[in-house]
Amino acid sequence: MKYKSDSIKAKIKNMQAILFIPVIIMIGILLYTMEWQNQQYRQSIRNLTMATEFNFDFKSNIDYKMYRIVIGADTFESLNPYEDLENSKKIFLELKDTTPQDTSKKGLDGIVVLIGMLEKRIEDIQTSNIIGDYDRNMARLDQDIYAITDLIQESMSDYIYNETKTLESVRQKLDTQTRQVIALCIVIASYLIVFLLASFSSFGKRITKPIEELCEYTMKLADGNLEVSAPKSNIRELKVLGEQYDQMVIRIGELIQHIKEEQELKRKTELKLLQAQINPHFLYNTLDTIVWLAEGKQHQEVVEMITALSSFLRIGLNNGRDFITIKEEAEHIKSYLLIQHFRYEDIMDYEIDFEERIRDYSILKLTLQPIVENALYHGIKNCRKKGFLRISGWQENEDILLKVEDNGIGMKPDEVRKMEHQIAGGSKADFHVGEGFGIANVAERIRLNFGEAYGLTIESEYGVGTAVTVRIPAVRWGNI
Repeated sequence: MKYKSDSIKAKIKNMQAILFIPVIIMIGILLYTMEWQNQQYRQSIRNLTMATEFNFDFKSNIDYKMYRIVIGADTFESLNPYEDLENSKKIFLELKDTTPQDTSKKGLDGIVVLIGMLEKRIEDIQTSNIIGDYDRNMARLDQDIYAITDLIQESMSDYIYNETKTLESVRQKLDTQTRQVIALCIVIASYLIVFLLASFSSFGKRITKPIEELCEYTMKLADGNLEVSAPKSNIRELKVLGEQYDQMVIRIGELIQHIKEEQELKRKTELKLLQAQINPHFLYNTLDTIVWLAEGKQHQEVVEMITALSSFLRIGLNNGRDFITIKEEAEHIKSYLLIQHFRYEDIMDYEIDFEERIRDYSILKLTLQPIVENALYHGIKNCRKKGFLRISGWQENEDILLKVEDNGIGMKPDEVRKMEHQIAGGSKADFHVGEGFGIANVAERIRLNFGEAYGLTIESEYGVGTAVTVRIPAVRWGNI
């Protein structure tokens, strides 16, 4: 079954979009409505303010100025009533542009006509003889000027009344729209609440269920069951996590199998090495030497031989432990060489020289004995001169170096290459126990326990001798 993958991040973004789009629409409608209402309300208030100020000042100003001019107290130049008329026209034009109602606009048109008539009556007075036509001008003032300003004031009052009704209408619309916005907010809020409850419930199940399945899967892995597979999920992150878990389980299985094979190889290698060390020929020859010494009544030598054999076997077995101290390894080699020296006294001498500071470091048991045995049987025994075997050890930086040197027959170049191939982990098919097999096992054990950086190196020259160097890490006893 194919799953359409989607990430948690994408799901959350989709939910946010679905959630916020209605909210944004609602906020947009609310802001637009409020702005429109406020604009209408502000304009109505401004129109009323302008009309009220005009109505309050215009008649009194014109009547007063014209009265002062008619009685000769002031002149047209000093009072300039035409300026009031021009300002009035500007006010009426502005009000007309901002007044939406047709009836109010018609009223403003009538006022403008009255302003024109008022202007002509003022011109009649201006063109007359102010002093000589006093009575006539006073009649004009009462019958024309005052009458027209009264009409303008009444028309302006009608305009104010109409605008007041308009303001009340705007207020009613504002109330209606406010209720509509509130109702819309309630509907959208209810939708959002229902949507959020349903969405989070569904989203939570879609997220928590695969997570719970993944937790159960990891618990089975923790119990050691590596046969299970990660649960499938249509969520990208969990799908990737499950696939990575499966890859990790495969890798763990491979590592476990590798460790099992490695441990089995170590066990077989140590068993073969122990078998090569404690072989019937060695025990037979050692016991035969002890019998020979006993028959010769060389009691002290018998005690030394038995003591050396006991120490050799005790350290070699080591209660099943893999590691011993370099001091114990030196005692083990000394016991072995002491046993062999009784048999090969005429053809071999030896020397053991370890730095004192390395004696408490750890070493794999049976590291040096196979190398020493190989040097004795395949180097010194085949040489016609008296052989000498030197075993030395020292510390170099963070490593311990142990060297087994002999002045035996040595090896030819092809034999050296063959031995190096064997030490490097090559096939053991060409070797038999006692013919380099022990050295190869030592190299294999060192690599298995310490890594590829450690092992053996061989230097040999035919007719001159052989030197085998062991490199191991410097680790104090008890830290392994």
